[in-house]
Amino acid sequence: MIDVDLWSLSKTIISSKHWQLIREAVRRELAFEAIFGNAITDMDESLSVFNIQLLPTVAIVIQADNDGIACFDNAIIKLQQKDIYNRVIRMLQQDVEGIITVVGQENIFAITAGERDVALLLPVDLRESQADAKAMAKRYGRHIKAHLSKNLNYSISLGIGQSYEFKNIRQSYFEACAALKYKFYQGDGVIVHYSEVSWGDRESQQIFIDYETKLLNTVRKGEWQFAAVVAAQMLDTIGGSRRVHPDVLKVRVLELLTVVSRGVMELGGDPDILLDIKIRSGDEIGRVTTLTEMKAWLPDIINEMCALLKEKQQAAIVRAITHAKQFIAENYYLDISLEDLAKREYLSSSYLSRAFSEIVGTSFTDYLKAVRVNRAQALLLSTDKGVAEIAAKVGYQDPNYFSRVFKLVTGKSPLQYRQGVIKTVKEAN
Repeated sequence: MIDVDLWSLSKTIISSKHWQLIREAVRRELAFEAIFGNAITDMDESLSVFNIQLLPTVAIVIQADNDGIACFDNAIIKLQQKDIYNRVIRMLQQDVEGIITVVGQENIFAITAGERDVALLLPVDLRESQADAKAMAKRYGRHIKAHLSKNLNYSISLGIGQSYEFKNIRQSYFEACAALKYKFYQGDGVIVHYSEVSWGDRESQQIFIDYETKLLNTVRKGEWQFAAVVAAQMLDTIGGSRRVHPDVLKVRVLELLTVVSRGVMELGGDPDILLDIKIRSGDEIGRVTTLTEMKAWLPDIINEMCALLKEKQQAAIVRAITHAKQFIAENYYLDISLEDLAKREYLSSSYLSRAFSEIVGTSFTDYLKAVRVNRAQALLLSTDKGVAEIAAKVGYQDPNYFSRVFKLVTGKSPLQYRQGVIKTVKEAN
């Protein structure tokens, strides 16, 4: 409790400069206590002595915008925080036009908070509607940003909380911090009010679930080059709608990486290496400050996980194709489908089809046609069977379709081929 008469007497013998320092120290202490300490009671006398007529109801958090190395250089961060805070204090001391003229410098509290933030606590009339209070707070924010940004060689962003009685202003401060993180989507140099922030809804939760399923299926099918594409599509969807707070997005991305890791492990990926990647991811994602950075980082991590399967499954796919070619050679006359062969090797048909073309040099369908036509050629020359009978023996029930396929492969119809070879043999004899 402050003795008002004693302070009044002391004020007359304390220099103006010292009085200003004492007053600023008291306001800082009140701000710290309001945000991080216990509930403040019996403040009336202190407020009277220091001419604080309006108690703050809104918190504004100011932060320097950094990227790259500077984003995690503590020396740079602390210098910028100190620079911003000093500019705030000079702004309050100069009584510039705008916010201070309206609110009064004695009614604004300023502190440094955390590693990089500067917090301003200022009054907004609680009798206003939430919409009017937000509009007023954002006007204050624009004025503060414009004043502080003069001659800065870096940009700053502001997060603004909602209005509360002073005893609950810590809630406004935490909301301002949450709002400031939303620049993840909007970029640097922004002013974000907490009411503009979305933490997610059922629709956004379903988006994550759908993409997790899609991504896991892609990995299990061996379609590694599409895994990173699926992840990028998810970020585009979330970023376009801005349905979730960046903190929520990061948690869901880590969950997604766990799902992918599990899928890779099921297919034979080294669990120790996967664990190392997951641990590193948990550290690295904290350094991702923008959606653009996330779009570059996430596909790289997924590709790194999938790379653990490539060598192992490359050998497996070579064996699968060898088995497929052997099966075709022995059963070319049956109704053979790529889907059936893929199931025999526990692979997706799309993955086997693509790998078959890459390794054999022709598509599965063309390879099967070539084998059947080659066998038909032998039958045409070694027997006197008709085209329809030969077609059936090599797997074609429709002789007309067989003839079209035969001509497409050899350039001749079956009869032209038989007659041409017989003629050539006779001429040679």
